[in-house]
Amino acid sequence: MSNTLCRCGSNKLFTQCCHPFIHRSSLPSTAEQLMRSRFTAFALDNIQYLSDTHYPSKRSANELHELQQNSLHTSWVELTILDTQHGLPSDSIGTVEFTAVFYANQQFFELVENSSFIKENQQWFYIEGIPTVQSIHYKIKRNAPCWCLSNKKYKHCHALL
Repeated sequence: MSNTLCRCGSNKLFTQCCHPFIHRSSLPSTAEQLMRSRFTAFALDNIQYLSDTHYPSKRSANELHELQQNSLHTSWVELTILDTQHGLPSDSIGTVEFTAVFYANQQFFELVENSSFIKENQQWFYIEGIPTVQSIHYKIKRNAPCWCLSNKKYKHCHALL
């Protein structure tokens, strides 16, 4: 994965974008960086990172199990950041509004969410979000790389399903 683009949509290499956060060699300095790294963790099924970056008082008792079960049936495809309010390195709170496309039950869905973040002891945490989900018609060019990271073209991978 050293020469692949990051799944968060930043157009940066994974190793120079979300990898250092997910593998704990550094902490996100902004709420948006945390949002992007959490999306990438969803896409890569890194359940522990998702739990660790969820604000402790907001975690459910079964969170790891719930995230694991959800990841079995969901593939995250694309993230688009719509707006960021506060959430800079000098802030202690922030919000990030985004859309995320995911694939589940043999169809594409779009999640739109306005997420809240808090920074404590120099670490950003996801608090909660208000999501809306709808089924969408999502078109992928046949010669584009498949969103599942198989290193195949879409036409030779998920387009066949």
